[in-house]
Amino acid sequence: MRIFLRRYVVVGYLLVFLVSCQPKALPVLTGAKPEIQTLASLFSTLEARESSIQDVKAFVRTKISGENLNQSLRQTLLVKGNEAMRVDTYNLFRQVLGVLIYEGEKTLMYDPRENRVISGEEVGESMRRILGTYIDFGDYISVFLGGIPHLSHLRTKVAKWNSDQTVLQIETINQKTGERVDFGIDAYTLLPKSLILTRDTREIYRVYWYDYKKVDKLDFAHKVVIEIKSKKQSIVVRYSEVMINQGIPLDAFELAPGLMD
Repeated sequence: MRIFLRRYVVVGYLLVFLVSCQPKALPVLTGAKPEIQTLASLFSTLEARESSIQDVKAFVRTKISGENLNQSLRQTLLVKGNEAMRVDTYNLFRQVLGVLIYEGEKTLMYDPRENRVISGEEVGESMRRILGTYIDFGDYISVFLGGIPHLSHLRTKVAKWNSDQTVLQIETINQKTGERVDFGIDAYTLLPKSLILTRDTREIYRVYWYDYKKVDKLDFAHKVVIEIKSKKQSIVVRYSEVMINQGIPLDAFELAPGLMD
């Protein structure tokens, strides 16, 4: 009888020990929802974020696809606020195929094949030869910094949550151009996720920002997708070795005067 009791006691201790060693289940948060900011506060947050990113340097892989078009490009990208942008395009052997500079609403392109700088309609011709299409980078300069173009000119018409309350969808009008700009903001991080620009009733382009990562404590989208509906084209830009606020000098956006026609 004592032997049986001892066995029961030992088995009991083992059960207690095994149960106590099981990992405890983590609590499940079922009702957590984002806090709703006032629109004025939200726009202030977006403007503060945009002003915190003054310039960007990065290597990028760009894929341009569409009807009879499939281009993969290696490029370096320099962007300084909404003022200037420089894109150097290379071949597989790291030889320069072209240098595109947008500055002061003027676009120039260095054509190494002819060793000269071109402007005007010739820029479009060279861009089509190198990139396979013409892209007005001036329209997207804020987009490449992860910002919403002409944010200060936007007036809100409608703001609503998506179905699961993870994205705040905001419909606005650009008071300067009359264009409609709809954009989505992540409800938890307040980072831009998407944007649609419509002129009259015609959609001009869509933008999606993905893969946010910290760069010097700032959140920066390492993948940007631009869809141009009228051309049935998409541009996918993937960033690497991103540097923010390194103080890019303005002469980085200048080309040698002797190369000009």
